[in-house]
Amino acid sequence: MTATPHVLVTGAAGFIGRHTVAALHHAGHRVTAVDVRPNPGHLADAARWLRADFTTAALLAQISSGHYTAVVHQAGISDTRAPAGPELDEVNTSGPLRLADACRAGGTRLIYASSHAVYGTLHHREPIAEGADSDPRRCSGPLNPYARSKLVLDQQMRARHATGLDWIGLRYTNVFGPDETDKGPMASILTQLLRQAAGTGTIRLFDDSLTAARDYIPVEEVSATLVQLAATVPRLPGAVHNLGAGRAVSFAEVTQWCSRLHREATGRPLRIELAPNPVAAAYQYFTCADMTALGTLLPHRSTTSTDSVKARAAELFRTFRDRPTG
Repeated sequence: MTATPHVLVTGAAGFIGRHTVAALHHAGHRVTAVDVRPNPGHLADAARWLRADFTTAALLAQISSGHYTAVVHQAGISDTRAPAGPELDEVNTSGPLRLADACRAGGTRLIYASSHAVYGTLHHREPIAEGADSDPRRCSGPLNPYARSKLVLDQQMRARHATGLDWIGLRYTNVFGPDETDKGPMASILTQLLRQAAGTGTIRLFDDSLTAARDYIPVEEVSATLVQLAATVPRLPGAVHNLGAGRAVSFAEVTQWCSRLHREATGRPLRIELAPNPVAAAYQYFTCADMTALGTLLPHRSTTSTDSVKARAAELFRTFRDRPTG
């Protein structure tokens, strides 16, 4: 890898993509950003922006020629309600595999976004390691077509690129942070609850989810990890790794955070509304990533404590109080 990599970021106008472009730019890297959506105005000068699909022939040819030192692939359909079909297969599985072939031809490092959703229901309330994704004693496997598309991609990458390609897939847990709310209902539950508490003083939860718990990781830590992986000198292991905090926070605890923040801001108690869960069969009640593998690969990567998640949650709450539509 060169001292100043030229990094291509796909899905660059999305939530994680925007933060990744900014982090790479601030780290001094050359960045080319591609998305089918227009570039965010505040990042216009942080990268060379291309408005295109990541699988266009011209872009794949450019990657195959060795034009980039690394591709950070964030593009995809992230809606867990997306139906199975050709579009989901193309965007989340077949397209990324063609991108991987182009990276292999160009000697280009590939870092791509997978998802903790591939594990589905965890049968034990403990962190799960990457190799357990096909172990029915540990997890159910995908609960929806989106998760299935990501697992198929991971499996195909392992099968096709055991050697010859410098790559890593990252199974994100629940990424949260500022500028996430354009994701709508796909925003992390932490962000949704904080925004509700700050905006209305009422939070809404499924009545079976108070004991549910999720593994939350700030988007800044995700983008910092991506910068490290794009620039690190040794070859990557050609494997899928978890990327999360490695600890789960219950919805009940998040509710307590929201209650305290709301009372401190308004002097009034937080209202909580419970509703039946219409998607109970496809709901992940517990997520938690075993972070041993990535910790070994990047021993100096910063880790995420529950206190740091709580502090970032408080910052987000204040942001929503100051800018209710932000």
